[in-house]
Amino acid sequence: MWKNKYYILHTILSLCFLNSDAVAGTVKDIIIGKVIVHPFAQDQLEVGSNIQGNKSSSSPSASGPHIRNGVRVNIANQVRIGAIWDFGAAPGGQMRLFEGAASYTGLKHFQFSVGVFNPSFGLSSMQPRGDSIFPERASVSTITRGLAAGANRQAIQALFYGSYYHLAISGTAGTAGPGKDGNQRAIVFRSVILPIRSQSFLMHIGISGEWVFQPSHKSSMEGGVSFSDTPENGDGLKDKYIKTGNILAKSAGAFGLEGAISWKKLLITSEYYNLIVNTKPNPTTTRQNFYGWYVTAAYTLVGKARSWKATSASFTSPSCDQKDSLFCHGTGVIELATRFSQMDLESNDISGGKQNICSLNINWYPLDILRLSLDYSHTKFYRKGTYNDFDSILSMFQVYF
Repeated sequence: MWKNKYYILHTILSLCFLNSDAVAGTVKDIIIGKVIVHPFAQDQLEVGSNIQGNKSSSSPSASGPHIRNGVRVNIANQVRIGAIWDFGAAPGGQMRLFEGAASYTGLKHFQFSVGVFNPSFGLSSMQPRGDSIFPERASVSTITRGLAAGANRQAIQALFYGSYYHLAISGTAGTAGPGKDGNQRAIVFRSVILPIRSQSFLMHIGISGEWVFQPSHKSSMEGGVSFSDTPENGDGLKDKYIKTGNILAKSAGAFGLEGAISWKKLLITSEYYNLIVNTKPNPTTTRQNFYGWYVTAAYTLVGKARSWKATSASFTSPSCDQKDSLFCHGTGVIELATRFSQMDLESNDISGGKQNICSLNINWYPLDILRLSLDYSHTKFYRKGTYNDFDSILSMFQVYF
């Protein structure tokens, strides 16, 4: 169970090399003249298993699904450069460039980016792992962002943002490093407004879309797309219960709505997406339609509630509302959350399965750079002729700054 321990050692070393000021508060930037260097770490260890249900239970299994480190550099408040390496999911993951991008920020309310980065698409997709409410995203977010707007994506983007709005349009290609979609081409857009924003109440409304007009393909094969995901809480298994397999496609896209309401320490978020695949001509159909949604509610029990960020149109982690970040209020910051989600990959002659999940989660931040989570999920999975119903539990330790 504890093979390939390098990811655990890596997490421990990340902590050991932090200076005393970092342990007492935020990791300090390195300032050299007009250049600000911000160290970046996103190291995550998860342990989980199935605990009961008509699916056979599993022994606890450990993994390091996200191990990313690097720097982000701000030059004279005009140019931002990100250089972050993804060491691959442990054990056995492939290493690749996670972020290698340059952005021009010298024009107020505008940001122009090019390189390898995560283009703006969807509320959950734009929540960095360190700011996410749950250890893993809802399946609909994972699947839709993976089509043309996920991490490691080669992209160019123009962003217009302010205290009440966020508008982005991007052109994307394939993923950097190992992958099969290097020749993919797509357009991605997102528009968000805050019709209401006060000191204690905020309403977030947005739309997102992506259209792949040139699906990925190998030189000897036709282009295609595929959709799949593991259970949302990464229950220690690698099984992908919902999966379509490769679909020969002329084009494909995802379009949806996102919304959020923040009232004092309560945050409710939701997204709905419809996925469309225009298939190659066949005897039965030329279009496939899939859909998915989620609703999340989070309450900051101890600490300062999540706040909205204009550059990503997403919400930060809860934080300490006092000067001390070491065991804020004597306990650390505590957040409770629940989520309901559905992903349906059944359409016409394609049976990719249908998944319903109910999850409960508690997040504890003893320091502003450390997070421990405990997640319980009940999963129902359907596919023509089969049914699975099981409970699972996941614990997560995360270093993020």
